[in-house]
Parts: sequence; structure tokens; C-alpha cells
Amino acid sequence: MHTSFSRPFISLFLIFVSAAVFPQGDYFREDYQRNANYVYKDNIKTVLLYKEGFEMSAPMVRLHSDDKLIFSFDDLNGGYQRYDYTIVHCDADWNDSDLSPNEYLESFTDDYIEDYQYSVNTIQNYTHYRQAIPNDDIRYTLSGNYILKVYPDGYPDSLIFTRRFFVLDPKVNVVARVKPPAKVDERLTRQEIVFSIFTNNFSIDDPSREIFVTVRQNGRWDNAITNLRPYQIRGAELMYNDDGACVFDGGSDFRYFDLKSLRYNSFRVRSIEYSPGTGYQVYLHEDKVKKKYVYEHTQESMNGRYLIKTEDMNYTAFEADYATVHFFLPYPSPLIDGKLYFFGGLTYWQYLPDCEMEYDFNRGGFTGSILLKQGYYNYHYMLLPNNSKVGDVTFIEGNFFETNNQYSIFVYYKPLGGRYTRLINVTVLMAHPT
Repeated sequence: MHTSFSRPFISLFLIFVSAAVFPQGDYFREDYQRNANYVYKDNIKTVLLYKEGFEMSAPMVRLHSDDKLIFSFDDLNGGYQRYDYTIVHCDADWNDSDLSPNEYLESFTDDYIEDYQYSVNTIQNYTHYRQAIPNDDIRYTLSGNYILKVYPDGYPDSLIFTRRFFVLDPKVNVVARVKPPAKVDERLTRQEIVFSIFTNNFSIDDPSREIFVTVRQNGRWDNAITNLRPYQIRGAELMYNDDGACVFDGGSDFRYFDLKSLRYNSFRVRSIEYSPGTGYQVYLHEDKVKKKYVYEHTQESMNGRYLIKTEDMNYTAFEADYATVHFFLPYPSPLIDGKLYFFGGLTYWQYLPDCEMEYDFNRGGFTGSILLKQGYYNYHYMLLPNNSKVGDVTFIEGNFFETNNQYSIFVYYKPLGGRYTRLINVTVLMAHPT
């Protein structure tokens, strides 16, 4: 049934070069492979990866537990295509680990996706694929960062998507909080994360060189703060309270729209049109620039994520339809210092060429559109400055200390002379500034 041992292991030895080495245009080449959340083919939509039973959860499971991850996606080409998948262990910076596959995988090194379902009662035809890991054929044995790779059977170099996930083996505890930054001029706009790691009975010879910490805001990786080192060590406590070492722009709460039904105009939807040639077209209400406004918390945010759901049919996975969603942001002139994108989980937290906003001189603002499956969505407008890989949330969305951001603290351990990096704690906290 499985041919993993007889296949060349080429998919497990692909060379992934840091995106920083290449110009941005090379990064978006179809054949440029990344250890990141990325979709490589236009026909692949709605890629999900989450802990089983918790569709809104981060893709994280505990080592040696019954936890499973579910990944799923839609192929708009329809019909059946056999897709294979494998997973690759990575270090704290998402580079391939210096390990052979049999050192972090049991049984087979790749497998094919068995569960699929053709769409029913939809205008947009698609085939929905779904798989759980670990399973009888793919099982990981080490904690750490992992990359899931999915590709057509027999073509491991022709990826359709890659996704990051985490296998946790908790060894230490973390106590963290969000506070105003030390700089007076940042206290109304930015958020500082301070925390301590308590090693307890876990032996660490040289914490300053063996412990690596990454702090992520919401689902973003472009502005993640990495390789944090303890400011002070006091017995079993590693203190990360160096003023200014872990500070983020507060931004503002994510915008949202409700696409769960295509039969009526719901939250933020101005109109829904349908024609046989173009399918459903959903036009959102005009947005506004928030940067000149005071902070307003008007809707509970999902911190940039989305929930796939239809109210029009019974089975969301294969009865939810697709629609092209149109955005419009009034703005007095085009930009010369960067590009504007709609951004969030709906773009896989990437600045995608298809999600770049274009300036419409006739309407006096920026327009953009994206094909989405029915659901409830969050988004931001992000400025990506020229020659930068880090987006600026403040340019359109404003910058407020009160924003309810979610922060994830990832604690990694690699002993001196060790060959791989372990993930020994993940702590998630919400900023609820007062």
C-alpha cells in the first residue's frame, strides 16, 4: 500500500535557502520552496492545520500524547488527484535540522492522503482533502518545529503547500505579562512583553547559549522577535525583563466580515451579486483609515484568524461555496514608499502579490479582491515598505496600547553539542491593557 521505503528520499533533502538571500520577486517564484506557511498552486485553497477538535487552535500537539493535528485543503481543479505528504524537523529559526528522517520519524517517511470528498451543491466545484497526523504511517518522535509538505504523488519537488506546526515536550514553566514600554513616548501605542522561565528540575548547563526564545504577535512571523537571551539569571529563574528587548506595535483590533451566508447581506457585506460566468461577487462596505482615530473596541476579534462555516448548507467541508470578496479603502493618493496589502490568516500571514491593493483614481482609493470559502474572517490593511520584509500595521490601522493582541512565547532548548532543537514550552497570553 505504501511505497515510502522504495521512493527516493529527495523530498526529505530539499535545500531551503533563506528568503533573505533572494530579492522579493524570487521569493514568489512558483518553484522557490520555503519553510513557511505558503500555497504554491493557484488551484489550492483554504489550507487549514489545527489541533483535532479545535478548528481555531494553533497547530500544536504534545509529544507522546493522543493529540492529533488535522490538515485539510480544497483543490479547485476538482476530480481526484493523489496527494502525498511528509514532515521535516526544523530548528528554532525554521531551517532544516541536521537529522536524517529516521531520527525523528517512525514507520514511513511519507504517505498519501486517503480522505477526500467532492463538493456538493456548490457553484465552484472542488475536491476537499483531509488527513490526521500522527497516524499509523507517519509518527514523529521528537519535539520541535516541523514543516508539513504536500505534493502530487511522485513529484516531491512540486509542492502544493507547506505549513508550520509544533510538537511540544514541556519541561519548563513561563510566567509572562504585557506592560507599557519603558519609553514614555511609546506608552500609548506599543506593548512590551516581559517574562520569566522557571527551569525547575530540568537541567540546563548554560542557559544563555542553550535556551532560545521566540515571541510572536497573533499569527505573524514577519515581525516575530527571535533569539531572545535572558537579561538576568537568578537560580532556577531566567528573567527576560530587559526594557525595550521585546516590544511590539499595538496596532488595532482586526477588521472583520461575515461570509457564512450568500443569501443575505451580513456583517460588513454591502452587496452580493451572482452571474454564471463569474460566480459570487461579494462587495464589502467601504473601510476607513483608523490611524487618526482613538481606539475603539467594537467587535470581539479573532486576532486575524478565520473560521470556515456555511449557514446555507449542512456540511461546511464540502458544501460551503466560494465567493470573490472585494475590498475598498478610500485614500487620497497612491503610495510611493511601499505597497498596501490586505493581510491576516486569509492570506496565510503572507504579503502575497494577489493580495496587493491597487489604486483606483476614479474611486479615490485602494481596491483588492480574493477568492474565499464561506466563513467568518479577520483582516488588517498592512503597508509593506519598500525593501522591507516587515509590514507596518500602524500606517492604516493606527497604533494603540489598548489593542487585544495575542502573544505566543516559544521556548527552545539545544544543549551545547546537540544535533537538534527541542520545544520545551509554549505560553500564550492575551494583551488586556487597562
